[in-house]
Amino acid sequence: MNNEIKKVLVVGGAGYIGGAVTDVLLERNISFSVYDVLLYEHQYLKPVDFIYGDIRDTEKMKKLLPDYSHVIWLAAIVGDAACQIKPELTIQVNRDSVRWFCENYNGKIIFTSTCSVYGQNIDEVNEDSSLNPLSLYAKTKMEAEEFLRQKNSIIFRLGTVFGISDTFSRIRMDLVVNYITAKAIKDGKISIFNGNQWRPLIHVHNVAEAIVNGLEKNAKGTFNISTLNYQIKELGQEVSKITGCEIEYVNKSFEDSRNYHVNVNKAQEQGLLNFKKVFSINDGSRQISDLIKSGRLKYADNDLYFNERHIANLNNNGKI
Repeated sequence: MNNEIKKVLVVGGAGYIGGAVTDVLLERNISFSVYDVLLYEHQYLKPVDFIYGDIRDTEKMKKLLPDYSHVIWLAAIVGDAACQIKPELTIQVNRDSVRWFCENYNGKIIFTSTCSVYGQNIDEVNEDSSLNPLSLYAKTKMEAEEFLRQKNSIIFRLGTVFGISDTFSRIRMDLVVNYITAKAIKDGKISIFNGNQWRPLIHVHNVAEAIVNGLEKNAKGTFNISTLNYQIKELGQEVSKITGCEIEYVNKSFEDSRNYHVNVNKAQEQGLLNFKKVFSINDGSRQISDLIKSGRLKYADNDLYFNERHIANLNNNGKI
């Protein structure tokens, strides 16, 4: 299998994960371009090779793809609630564009899926466990995975991401670690509903390292990517230690019924999780806390930092 990296196209590379991925590519001196429609961004100031474009613009994509030996596909409508704003757009972006891409590209592919495809599982899940997508987001990711199975591809099922990406990309405050840290600082307390639900978690920089590791290795197939499995109540306790907030335990179910913790032995065996540093919940929460307390993030509840609200505003204004 030829895995020589000539040039990489980072599709959706201007976003939250893309910011960290492009930093790691720069660190490792790997040549790349970013292709992005700036759905989540108002601007892209990072001084790297940038191509403005929509993944649904198949004519433009078809001309570009032959120039790249590897593609990192990050582009997606991300999150359960955001995907419900305009379901037809979600299907076009998350599923149909991936099908077209697989039919028109023969290089090495790194694709980011989600551990949400597991839905509810009491037992620890691995890559062969049954899938139970509970949302349009998870369903479209599961369907996209099917198109990639016959390709020279790595499918990364990501745990819930946290922390700060790079100095250019938009931070996400709708991710559980980032959100409850900001909530703890603003309100002095956090509410934990039930709290027994499990989530696999991973810092955004560790995600980026795993993705670039995938470029450099001959691995192929589907891999769970996570560094930590936490129950939500344990996560609340970690954030409380950092922020000094109170914890209110609410004895009723949360509207999000996902519950899964993942096994990552397969990724470890392939060297995909070889990181310079494994970032802990403490590391990520402190990043958010320091950003807010220093005044560098003036209004953490801004709609821009929440995928659902941001997509809804674009939709209401006729921009998507």
